[in-house]
Amino acid sequence: MTDVTFPGVDGHLVGVLCEPPLSEGGQGAVLVLPEIDGFCEGTVAAARRLASAGYVALALNPFSPYGPTPPLRGSEDTMAWLARLNDRRQLSDLAMALAWLRERPGVDADRVGIVGFSIGGRFAMMLTTEPHGVAAVAAFYSRPWPGGAIARVALAPGEHVAKFRAPVCAVFGADDDMIPTEMVDRFRSLLDADPASRHRLHVVPGRHFFANESRPRRYVPESAEQAWSVVLGFLGEHLGPAAG
Repeated sequence: MTDVTFPGVDGHLVGVLCEPPLSEGGQGAVLVLPEIDGFCEGTVAAARRLASAGYVALALNPFSPYGPTPPLRGSEDTMAWLARLNDRRQLSDLAMALAWLRERPGVDADRVGIVGFSIGGRFAMMLTTEPHGVAAVAAFYSRPWPGGAIARVALAPGEHVAKFRAPVCAVFGADDDMIPTEMVDRFRSLLDADPASRHRLHVVPGRHFFANESRPRRYVPESAEQAWSVVLGFLGEHLGPAAG
């Protein structure tokens, strides 16, 4: 693992780069994006898992130009944080992170995907609506339609499914207290509308954050392993076989 720093729109982005042993030919690469409350060991653990599967993986802290993530004690705190981040500015930073990752030695620029958690998955899905060359996206418990007052300032992937330029694998928790079952069903119907789209949607047991090892009260190891099995199979299909 290597700590890395590179320019973003309003300041430097930081992250942890996890690399498998180099092999002949280019390797697939994955950008890993955290939940709204910030970069954590769970983000790095996801990158390590991807590197073990043979991908160059960058666990990114997309919020680093704005200092430490503030405590998010309720909707008012969350709204203030979202307004400060600005979805469009975040997407510009993430496009720069994708470009940086593509330029890493040994990375096949045509085989770069994104794995995002919660808001990170929402950003990842929105990145597929523009020509950033994303080959595949896996989103863990990411709301297709942000709710409440957040909806006024946040981009909604559910409104842009027809513009997705890359296949999306969305994984949800069956008992998610932040994403209603009806919303998951609605999103499934949109993803399934085009049989040629190659999108997937899976539901596993668990609440929001079920795959984040940094949240012991929420983390469900069995569900996380089930979800990762799906996601790694999906990435292998769309990024090509991982190096090994």
